[in-house]
Amino acid sequence: MDQIHPTEESVRSDSSSLTVEGSDGMPRLLEMRGITKDFPGGRVLHGVDFAVGRGEVHALVGQNGAGKSTLMKILAGVHPDHGGDILVEGRRVEMSSPKRALDQGIAVIYQEFALAPDLSVAANIALGREPTLGVPGSLNHRKMIERSRRDAERLGIELPMERPVGELSVGDQQLTEIVKAVSRNAQVLVMDEPTARLSSEERDRLFGIIRRLSESGVGIVYISHFLEEIFSVASRVTVLRDGERITTQPLEELTVKELARLMVGDKFREIEVGTREHLAADHGSSEPALVLEGLEIERCVAPTSLTIRKGEVLGLAGLQGAGRTELADAIVGNRAAHRRGRIRTASFSGLPRNPRHALRAGIIMLPASRKTQGILAVRPVAENIAVAALGRGLTRLGFLRTAKRRQLIGDLMRRFAVKPQDTSVEITALSGGNQQKVLFARATAADADVLILDQPTAGVDVGATVELYDQIDALTASGLAVLLISDDLTELLRLSDSIVLMKDGVAGEPRPASSYDRASLLAAITGKAES
Repeated sequence: MDQIHPTEESVRSDSSSLTVEGSDGMPRLLEMRGITKDFPGGRVLHGVDFAVGRGEVHALVGQNGAGKSTLMKILAGVHPDHGGDILVEGRRVEMSSPKRALDQGIAVIYQEFALAPDLSVAANIALGREPTLGVPGSLNHRKMIERSRRDAERLGIELPMERPVGELSVGDQQLTEIVKAVSRNAQVLVMDEPTARLSSEERDRLFGIIRRLSESGVGIVYISHFLEEIFSVASRVTVLRDGERITTQPLEELTVKELARLMVGDKFREIEVGTREHLAADHGSSEPALVLEGLEIERCVAPTSLTIRKGEVLGLAGLQGAGRTELADAIVGNRAAHRRGRIRTASFSGLPRNPRHALRAGIIMLPASRKTQGILAVRPVAENIAVAALGRGLTRLGFLRTAKRRQLIGDLMRRFAVKPQDTSVEITALSGGNQQKVLFARATAADADVLILDQPTAGVDVGATVELYDQIDALTASGLAVLLISDDLTELLRLSDSIVLMKDGVAGEPRPASSYDRASLLAAITGKAES
């Protein structure tokens, strides 16, 4: 039986004291009091309080768009035009710029590292404070390497100091960022989704470094949507929802489920129970939306014949490298070479030459690599939504129908609850979950018959995940067919009508999703039972 979790009212009252004083009675390391922030689309932070004690690891969680990134950008001096006060060791400070924040001992390690890939590890660590030979413009390479190595060794980190940082693994690049921050005497270190791209071994190594930093007195703000790991690394948590602080509590007083409920409210039950009205529907009588006839990729994917019907979600389950993404790429023409076979839709028969050709055939794919293959990174939200719909009624005689375009984008922004509701901002200013909502809006604007989803909620928090699930349900209820690739077993079981197992490039026969539970699906994929 689930433990009884506190109501929102009770956790607010239990958390009236946000701050932590050291045993010596000195002022806490960092306080943010009554922080507000407005954007053109409206207010995104509503009087948020947040504090970090010396040596504390304080988790900051909330669904995408809750205000976590905005709050930390204020702390980092990126958004100096805010309301409220920031205090460092009891002194009120103005974070007027990122340099000012660094001068105050605040360092932020973002998901996208701020490293110069062509420079050495040592040069990146020393960037901006390079030792000289006593002559203006000179550089003491040996001293720079020795000093950077000592900075790393103090944290128990070993790095190849003379190697270009771009040649390092993601984990070692992250360690370089940590050494660079601490070598600048950072007293507060903000880590934004630090394990998102790490292997389990790299994650364990990071946790050990976090413990050493905490023991040395550094305060750490830990932002992650992986709720289980928060309990392994942090002692307290602050939950934000819709720009407001819902609670600040010791993690020992919470469970993972309780924390998830605090983040998303009643929506949590939707993802936990996971019912879909149309799961009981008989898609056998529906018209085929996509038919694969012996589709193969030489030395990669064996000849595959599958049918996905209107309103059906067909899940592809398998290990990394099983051929799932390769099969999807072959369908839309991302892998145009060495293909054989044919695909059929209502308006097409053959092999699409490229994704644009596939779109004309009624097929659109949202790739797993959202940042590199999905979004148009330097373009506004409006263009990211409309780009796939220009041939679907948004042009007339070669001219853009501006009013219709504006109406379509506005309707989709509201439907998918994209935050902020400002279509002119660059998409990279949005959180990961809201970027994914924009891509779903793009797919909807394209009015395709088949939607291919590759890891649709990877890097997306539980709240945005629920919203995306609801949208998938709505799209399939309208007749859209979905090919789903996901490493999340709960997601596969929650969304799929039928599931196909892929191993070594060979696709098995579809089976009803209802014939699996998590344990049996994991056993089918890996050949061993769930522990």
